[in-house]
Amino acid sequence: MPVFDQPMRKLLGVLYPTISWLNEKGSVDVGAVPDAHLEAIKQLERIGVVHKRNNRCYELQKIRLKKLLGNLGIESLVAADNVDPALSTDLN
Repeated sequence: MPVFDQPMRKLLGVLYPTISWLNEKGSVDVGAVPDAHLEAIKQLERIGVVHKRNNRCYELQKIRLKKLLGNLGIESLVAADNVDPALSTDLN
């Protein structure tokens, strides 16, 4: 299977806008999540990349995301429709 066809790689590519939004915001109150990101946050929560702290706020689990990316052989995360490495998410 070609690398770009792997399901988790595709999923992370599709969820890239939400991952980068959470990375930028840090901790976000559950009620303050825009509708555009709500479903993506639920999917990220299922795979363990987002954690709901005290049922009040969502946080990006950067260590878990880095480990997941490392297991997939991905050095940086970019949007699925973007191949420009300059747009990678900085998780440091």
